[in-house]
Amino acid sequence: MLRLNPIPSILVIPSLGDTDSAGYWLEKGNELCNCGHHEEALKAYDHALKIDASQIDAWNNKGSLLANLGRYQEALQCLDEVLKLSPRHAHALSNKGMVLAQQKKYNEALACFEAAIAVDPYFAGAWYNKALAMQCLGRGREAMAAMKTAKALDGSAQGCCRR
Repeated sequence: MLRLNPIPSILVIPSLGDTDSAGYWLEKGNELCNCGHHEEALKAYDHALKIDASQIDAWNNKGSLLANLGRYQEALQCLDEVLKLSPRHAHALSNKGMVLAQQKKYNEALACFEAAIAVDPYFAGAWYNKALAMQCLGRGREAMAAMKTAKALDGSAQGCCRR
């Protein structure tokens, strides 16, 4: 029996009904981003948001991508949209902190990391980012304690889904 390899989903032609979904365009944006097609990914996220402006993951992923492209003001606008819709979104809080840290606004970044940790005390990435911000602020002992917590949390995630 002949068995064909599955076609990568980026090449699959969707049915007409699928393309009306914000979720479809969010996933398409993620696929494009993961393949390195950043501008196309931004267009897909924009299309998802045109269909449903309350699509939190599209705002968050678009903000993260813009930050990675060095477009910090646009990234902050997207992350602020997430936080308007969901003020306790731990990943958006941490992502916003990273953008602020890139701009050397370490006190503001630290506040974002601490807010993310308040929402999810087991978010190892936020603890790690908090440690880096504290180090930049000259708070070495506190940074070491935060880093120790990040490593303990990250180590405890072995064998399960990491954050």
